[in-house]
Amino acid sequence: MKARHALVIGIGVGAIGILAFGAIAGGGAVLELAGKVAGVTRSGAGSPSPEPAESPAPASAAPSLASPTPTPAPTPSANNPGPRTGAAMVYDPENHGLILFGGATALPQPDGTNLAHAYDDTWLWNGQSWRRLEVAGPSTRSGAMAAYDSVRHEIVLFGGGGVDEAGNGSLLNDTWVWDGTEWHLRQPLHNPEPRFRAAMAFDQARGVAVMIGGEGAKGKVYTATTWTWDGADWTAHNASTTPTARTFAGMAYSASTREAVLYGGTWAGRQLSDTWLWDGSNWRRGPAGPAAGWTLLTYDDALNAVVGYIYTPSATSSARLITWDGKTWSNRTSATIPSPRAQASLGYDAVNSRVVLYGGSYIEPVPYAETWIWNHANWSLWEQPSGA
Repeated sequence: MKARHALVIGIGVGAIGILAFGAIAGGGAVLELAGKVAGVTRSGAGSPSPEPAESPAPASAAPSLASPTPTPAPTPSANNPGPRTGAAMVYDPENHGLILFGGATALPQPDGTNLAHAYDDTWLWNGQSWRRLEVAGPSTRSGAMAAYDSVRHEIVLFGGGGVDEAGNGSLLNDTWVWDGTEWHLRQPLHNPEPRFRAAMAFDQARGVAVMIGGEGAKGKVYTATTWTWDGADWTAHNASTTPTARTFAGMAYSASTREAVLYGGTWAGRQLSDTWLWDGSNWRRGPAGPAAGWTLLTYDDALNAVVGYIYTPSATSSARLITWDGKTWSNRTSATIPSPRAQASLGYDAVNSRVVLYGGSYIEPVPYAETWIWNHANWSLWEQPSGA
């Protein structure tokens, strides 16, 4: 395993410290992280890839330049993906569990700096435990978009950000599919612009994955164009009505209404709580929801509802759980909800009828390594069996 390093700028972001791929500038990766940042690494022997993390608002502190510091790459436990943020997580019927790929973490250094590190590993959650799958696949990345294609029986994964072989920060626009056993790189004729932190879901009624928004180079936030993936190529749709530009939004397909549901996110410093519904050719606005901010969505078959975990960054950050029944949003927040965190991973375990949340990051540079499970009433923290 060979680590790659890139020169970065350390920026204090105040209330939240998460790995953030901020821009491409001067050939280097610009990353935002609480405290000082020493560098960024990439793990694995796969193809080159970028590494990201997140930050809710532009930094106010003056940046300080630090030199890359070589450090041993972190090795997750054989039974747990370890601390990470920005991983893609999608339910895979072929494996009867949730597939988690990639993400990023931070390595505190003796001099007080934090070395950002991205992953290229694949994990399976079977409802009882985690298991690392020893497979080659996409390069290291965080903030990629993914959805399960129920027509072709594969997970489609697009883009993300990380570090290339030369140590330069870059955003990706490659398309990969997971067939339940292996990852395969696709070579479509058309590709969306490189990005990460976009929203994606699979539209079962029309047999295509839908993607919108996200962040590109130099902080550009995409709007207007909706992209669909049909298993062979990407198609751009310029709908007559479209949501405003946004990043950190959530999207899930509602089987009960046969529409993709887009919710929340952030844009220009504003936290959003708006709802948009995609009918295959156009977007229409739905009712606003009860919480604004960075959104994770999944569809819960047992509830026949879209479930959302909403993180609202502020001086007193909060987390909310909401559900969409096709007409209205309901606040399902309970006292047991996981603490506020950004860029966690959310998915629905169809075998056990449970919503699962993994990782994410908040004040400390090192992300969480927690698996939370929602049983439609309360959340519980999964405990790894002793001796495992």
